Amino acid sequence: MTDQLPRTTYLIGRLDRTVRRALEDLIRDQAVTVLGYTALTVLAVRPGLSNAQLARRSFMTPQGMNQALAVLTERGLVHRRPDELNRRVQRLELTPKGAKVVEVCADRVERFEQQLLATLTVDERAELNSLLWRVVEGTRIRASEAKVTAV
Repeated sequence: MTDQLPRTTYLIGRLDRTVRRALEDLIRDQAVTVLGYTALTVLAVRPGLSNAQLARRSFMTPQGMNQALAVLTERGLVHRRPDELNRRVQRLELTPKGAKVVEVCADRVERFEQQLLATLTVDERAELNSLLWRVVEGTRIRASEAKVTAV
């Protein structure tokens, strides 16, 4: 048996499952899913996105986003309005109720993240974020290059 650390992909997957379960527990009483909460937080920062734009920024397919938005709209958390130039496009915004859900959940998620990273120094947290961001950006760039190559 070796003293080697597990593969990076294993660690990312394990952390993803841990974080997802914790987030589900933290926001359950707000009647939103983790994906719904993600969409709400994106809209909090970028109001007026279209369904397709929100789907891309929330790591969902447009079809999945349609389903999520139906629930979020029904619960009074998101408002749809027609685009001024293209009436077929719906622009999305948080309602005051949606903004309150984001506020409540964001506070809980911030406390969870502090606990999750408690063993790291401030500098280590910054380095971790920087490294993870580089990996995320690298996958985005490689994905767009793959689309160009496929054409």
